[in-house]
Amino acid sequence: MFVSVVLPTYHRASVLGDAVESVLGQTHDDLELLVVDDGDDDATPELVSSFDDDRLRYVRRDESARRDDSAGVSSARNEGVRRTDGDVVAFVDSDDRWHPDKLRRQVRALRQAGDADDGPSSDEYGVVYAPVTKRDGEPRTRECASGDVFEAVRTMSVPTYTSTLLVRREAFEQVGGFDERLGCFEDWDLCLRLARDWRFECVDAPLVLKGTEAGNVSADPDRLARSVERLFEVHDLPDEARARLLADAGTTYCEAGRLAEGRPYLRRALGLDFRPNAAAALALSLSASPRAFDAGMGAVYGVEQLLAGRG
Repeated sequence: MFVSVVLPTYHRASVLGDAVESVLGQTHDDLELLVVDDGDDDATPELVSSFDDDRLRYVRRDESARRDDSAGVSSARNEGVRRTDGDVVAFVDSDDRWHPDKLRRQVRALRQAGDADDGPSSDEYGVVYAPVTKRDGEPRTRECASGDVFEAVRTMSVPTYTSTLLVRREAFEQVGGFDERLGCFEDWDLCLRLARDWRFECVDAPLVLKGTEAGNVSADPDRLARSVERLFEVHDLPDEARARLLADAGTTYCEAGRLAEGRPYLRRALGLDFRPNAAAALALSLSASPRAFDAGMGAVYGVEQLLAGRG
């Protein structure tokens, strides 16, 4: 099975090499890797050209097509898929790394999905995903579900991180690819649309090491808030998911020092579903300075990780 891998990048030459190596070093080597460059003034072209591998291609987007606040990384990923022709497509972010067996295990899982005589056929499976490991050691807490996972995706109960996905091209094109109006949560939105019509298979092993590179677009509170409101417009979401999205928006505003702008989102979140982190963030935003807010939330996250580890 020929796999097209799309790697979008934007001024990430300092970390890009590890991501490229992790793709070209896959034990499933029937693949192509397309690096889609949205940047204009770093060493990305030189870094890519240093790899002597004819499976690797590079494209720098025209200035008119480069990333803007509305398209985010989604436009680059969609263009990458259009420029490739594999039966299945996969994505890797420039600060992530794949386990050497990621594609081999996921391709095998896709081929074997639906093998049971009385179950759905393998053609009904459009996506294979896997858990992630974060470089900061954050434990994985979401389930690994297979089959009809629409409700699990809708409630954010399963991981939908882009770099873990292996998607049939037919399925990707059927749902229209990534929503270019989203600057954040575009991976979850894609999986939610895919899960309406396609079954998912999960490989329950951490096959992706998730980066924590500074400058992640999800740290931009305005972009994140716009994406949340967009998701509310296009999806019928349960209160639990809406509360989580609102809490993320509110906390991100507060972490940027914009406490007054974050409070309404936190209040909306708590009105839908009680979330301890949102309650702590709201209390800190009312009684603390931006610096004290960061310190207080750091303590909250530390306790959360400790409790999760014990669980």
